[in-house]
Amino acid sequence: MTLKQLTEISRKDLQSRVDEASVTDVRHLSSYNWLEAPEPTIAVPGCPPLWSPPKAARHVRKDSGLIYIAQNAARHPEYPLEPLFRALYMEHPSFDLESVDLITDRNNIRKLLSFVNPSISRNGLEPFTIHVEVFKNTVIFCRAETETKKFVQPHEFIGYGHEFEKAFTTDKIGGSTGHHRLVSYRFSNMKILVRYETDGYIDKPKMGISGAESDALASMIQSLSIESASTASTSSKLRIKRAGEVVGSDSTLEIKTRVSHKPIDLEEVLPQLWVSQTPNLVRAYHKHGRFEPPEVENISSEIKKWEENHHLDLKCLAALIRKIILIVTENQGNAMIKYDPQVDKLILWQVDGPKMLPNDLYSKMCNDETKSQKDSSSAAASYRTKIRIGEILYDIDVSKIPYLSSFLSSIPLFDTALEGLESGYRACFRLLPADLSQFHTLCDTYDFLGIDVLGGQSLDDIIVRLKAGKTDYELEYKHYRAIKGDKSTARDAAFQLLFLILLCDFKNPAKDSNQVFNAVLFVVSHSGTFKWRIRTVVRAAYEERFVLSSKQKVTLDRWSKPKPAEDVSDDYVTTEDDFSEYYLSDES
Repeated sequence: MTLKQLTEISRKDLQSRVDEASVTDVRHLSSYNWLEAPEPTIAVPGCPPLWSPPKAARHVRKDSGLIYIAQNAARHPEYPLEPLFRALYMEHPSFDLESVDLITDRNNIRKLLSFVNPSISRNGLEPFTIHVEVFKNTVIFCRAETETKKFVQPHEFIGYGHEFEKAFTTDKIGGSTGHHRLVSYRFSNMKILVRYETDGYIDKPKMGISGAESDALASMIQSLSIESASTASTSSKLRIKRAGEVVGSDSTLEIKTRVSHKPIDLEEVLPQLWVSQTPNLVRAYHKHGRFEPPEVENISSEIKKWEENHHLDLKCLAALIRKIILIVTENQGNAMIKYDPQVDKLILWQVDGPKMLPNDLYSKMCNDETKSQKDSSSAAASYRTKIRIGEILYDIDVSKIPYLSSFLSSIPLFDTALEGLESGYRACFRLLPADLSQFHTLCDTYDFLGIDVLGGQSLDDIIVRLKAGKTDYELEYKHYRAIKGDKSTARDAAFQLLFLILLCDFKNPAKDSNQVFNAVLFVVSHSGTFKWRIRTVVRAAYEERFVLSSKQKVTLDRWSKPKPAEDVSDDYVTTEDDFSEYYLSDES
């Protein structure tokens, strides 16, 4: 495969985008179930499992056997996106794809969002690849995984999630192994089609489907039988069965299971549910596989609030998607998006790989007359920004106001301070060398700007957050490995500890110095969570502020490690170390 680099994209390229970035006009388009069969087979429209929990607590077996990571690619590796288009055209034969800007799996949007702000992803950011194809002005993303399925041996333990679903839901389609859906919505003036898998649905008298849509689908669905089948086309290996019933998006739900002493924070799951606009959530907790019946939570308002709270991140996400669309449509053909942790950038490559779809689908998409070229200004980058002064939010171009530009540039390490606010204070360790004097300057800048770095936290609170990075060996459903600690939170807390040591007063220096030393020792002794630069700077701050006893010095020296050879200027990324494991789930 021949590669030609098109461009590199860094987060700083996205900082000044101001496009509106809310999801509107959400519409369910199609759905299908994968079926257990000798040949790749789907049922359209299919049906998700029905939420039907037992009335009493239930003990479930641990998960074992075949687990899908990316079922579409596992069952139909030649054309993982083909089921999406077949199901779409079965329900909407005249659907105009030229009105669509982007077609993608939910997983791809989540990866790009995590690139924009790594702190959004609890499990961090690691290398990823997204395959891209352009058809006229429509861009298609296809997720790429090194592993599409996993077989769990009887002696392995990965959790209880799949067995929980079997015990607490009822399959409506015989032989189903997963229900996939396609929704469309407007996002920052782009029309996006998103495919995702849903865990189930709650039974409602009315499913919220419009009359016209319901009538069109009713003519297609004869019964729940899956006996009649047909091939998608003479050139396709995919078989299609008409079976199931349409379930409205307002009834769909996501299921998350976890050990009872690890509560599931909504902030962990809201990005995923925002991308697919899934309104219902089940958080189920177990003790050694025993689950109490959980409640279904409607979190529509929480999703909207999350969107509002992350409007800056979502504007950058919109700018990133538009930039990718603009570049790849100018270079018609196939492309590839790769995240390179060495440079902490997205790299777009032009490739000459195989087509993503069978030929007959391209012919189908060519049936309509080609529409006029889209206004390039809709995808062009905007370099304006919004600044709030008092109660008014101004949309301005900072470069045109020399005084404001010169004022900001005169604040020492302002760019670093801003990155810390937007991406998490841990980013400051990545941007500055292990030089305590520069961290003095940075902390003074935060103090000058009136930034509440500590957020009202006491030293005890910071110590609790430092320990959030420790790994818990109870496993979480669908991650297939031990639950990793929240290293992002721990590293943010390390900066807050540094700020406290450098700038804050202590009421009882003798007593407080011992407690601070214990916190510093925790950082220094946990190299798996805190990179060399963090450990070095935090220790240096303590030795500058307090008198280090000989015993304390020996203790710290025992944990001291030399600077690793690979520790260069960007050795520390602002994310956790287990990004790929977070996206092993076929639910992403």
